[in-house]
Amino acid sequence: MASYAEEIAALRGTRSATFKDLLTSPSFSKLLAAMSVSSLGDWVGFVGVTSLVARLGHSPAAAAFSVAGVMVVRMLPAVLFGAVAGVLVDRMDRKRIMIVADIGRGAMYATMPFLGRLWAIYVLSFFIECLSLLWTPARDASLPNLVPRRQLANANSVGLVTTYATLPFGGAIFTILAGVSSWASGRIPYLGRNPESLALWLEAGTFAFSALMVSQVPIKTPLAARRIEKLDLSRIGKDIGEGVRFLRENSLASAMTFGIVVAFTAVGAVLALGPIFARTTLGAGAPGWGILVTSFGIGMAVGIVAVNRAGRILERDLVFVWSMLAAAVGLFVLASMPNITFAALLTVVLGFFCGTTWVSGYVLLQENVSDEYRGRTFASLTVLSRLALLLSLAVFPVLAGIFGEHQAHLLQQRIDLSGTRLALAVAGLGVILAGVFTRRAIGRYRLSKPVPLSLVPKLKRPPSQGLFVVFEGVEGAGKSSQIEMAKQYVESRGAAVLVTREPGGTAVGERLREMLLDPETGHMDPRTEALLFAAARAQMVQSVIRPALAEGKVVLCDRYIDSSLAYQGWARGLGEQDVLTLNVWATQGLFPDLVLLLHLEPEDGLLRTLEQPDRIEMEGGDFHAKVSDAYLKIAEEHPERFVVVDADRTPAEVWESVKVALERVLKEREANGGGAGE
Repeated sequence: MASYAEEIAALRGTRSATFKDLLTSPSFSKLLAAMSVSSLGDWVGFVGVTSLVARLGHSPAAAAFSVAGVMVVRMLPAVLFGAVAGVLVDRMDRKRIMIVADIGRGAMYATMPFLGRLWAIYVLSFFIECLSLLWTPARDASLPNLVPRRQLANANSVGLVTTYATLPFGGAIFTILAGVSSWASGRIPYLGRNPESLALWLEAGTFAFSALMVSQVPIKTPLAARRIEKLDLSRIGKDIGEGVRFLRENSLASAMTFGIVVAFTAVGAVLALGPIFARTTLGAGAPGWGILVTSFGIGMAVGIVAVNRAGRILERDLVFVWSMLAAAVGLFVLASMPNITFAALLTVVLGFFCGTTWVSGYVLLQENVSDEYRGRTFASLTVLSRLALLLSLAVFPVLAGIFGEHQAHLLQQRIDLSGTRLALAVAGLGVILAGVFTRRAIGRYRLSKPVPLSLVPKLKRPPSQGLFVVFEGVEGAGKSSQIEMAKQYVESRGAAVLVTREPGGTAVGERLREMLLDPETGHMDPRTEALLFAAARAQMVQSVIRPALAEGKVVLCDRYIDSSLAYQGWARGLGEQDVLTLNVWATQGLFPDLVLLLHLEPEDGLLRTLEQPDRIEMEGGDFHAKVSDAYLKIAEEHPERFVVVDADRTPAEVWESVKVALERVLKEREANGGGAGE
């Protein structure tokens, strides 16, 4: 028996979104190869560079300051260049950006072993990170044009896995290559003096492979390429300031964000102190740092996978807070480990709880911050996390250097109080304090956990001789004038026509329309908005549209279910599945025979509107751009019932395209003996 989700997919004409279909897609498989190999290269390079600068530091204290310096250099581009990188990705050829970034990073890593100067490594590290900041958003922006919309969630999950699952492999590869360098040092003295060289050259090769794969991926310009404003550097500081103000005023969001930022700080402490802790404190040399990175990556990967299962047993806020506290305990215990074997085991546990903290925190924010504020929240979270990571990468090695090397004796036992151990303990103390604060802060709120709708619709449309045609489009696309011309045309062919609109068409619908569109209504929760649109739609379908179709009329409707999918499902962030489920139930499975999408850039459509803007029209440009993109994606997936018409022309020219589509469905209706498609 088909599941409810399968019935909905069949109704919409979509297939289920399986990982098998995604991974066997020729375009995505090439991009996946590029993502996996370049992520692997990133981690191999990270371990190799930190080991290199630690070796160039000579003494333990100098090594600590050297690692702190390279960490600062690697994080600075995210703060200084992050916002600008996103604009460049939207303005330039994304495929070319990715290829150039791969080639550039590979070339710089290949030359790094020959430099032998910290300042030169710092300079290359800075520019490598700048190129990485271009590559990643270019990939993310290209995904919607490479995979069907139903596969975007799976594609993003695979991207997350390739980013973090390659961490242990990167550490393991560095460990092996460092061992090979030591083994071959007798025959090739250069490798003995520069044990990181093989790893850095291998990394250069991974980026060359990534560039080759990307060159074979058909990355195209988005269908709804919107006009990009001129670059205004002054907006960067304003956007960050606005996000910080919002977090300060929203206590729940600030508490959750604070917890996630502290989790990043703990990760930064491990990554910053790890090379010195492994090489000097534990006496494991360069391979020891690779072992710790591998262990941490394995733990984090397991934590990311296990957090959803843990969320089914415990409330996610409990998972979040207790994972933070467990990570703090892990830091304390790690600081006391006597050798690399025990340290590696503890690092797996620490990575596990850091992974569960990070993922559960993100999910809590997504569930409890409305879409109206979600963009600012996550933008601010990104900046604050980068800043926290930057500070931890810089501060903890310095702190270790300040503490210096000390020993104590207790009951005739020597106790190592080296700076790295004390700095790890300080990080653990900070995480404990943050966990307690976060627990108290979120304990004052009732956290929401959305439950998927389980409405079972009647999917069968009763036989009729009518025809149901819907006109969709952004604000100002010209639907009203085209509907009027369509009415006259259909009537000229001898058919009875009913024209209606959404929301509206009935006494109940018109009252709901007034409430939904009146600017005086003010902010409305997205779920409330979706329910009111569905209520107006249910009333109109039951009392207007179905009776007209039963009488054999041609129904011309201004907006229908796809509007809710675009506006509430995508632009408001409620998700297509829940909005679709709600509306299938509300309409009892009635879908149109033809949808005419009048496509127009949203900013051009708003300029056409001469009347006072309603509540929806007053939304920002980003909102209407999301609506436009959503419409095009829906049409792309359902060509069997959608016709996209270029509305950036004169009404007469647009009508010629509309008339062709109407003629087709009218002829099909007549060929079927007057019956509409069922």
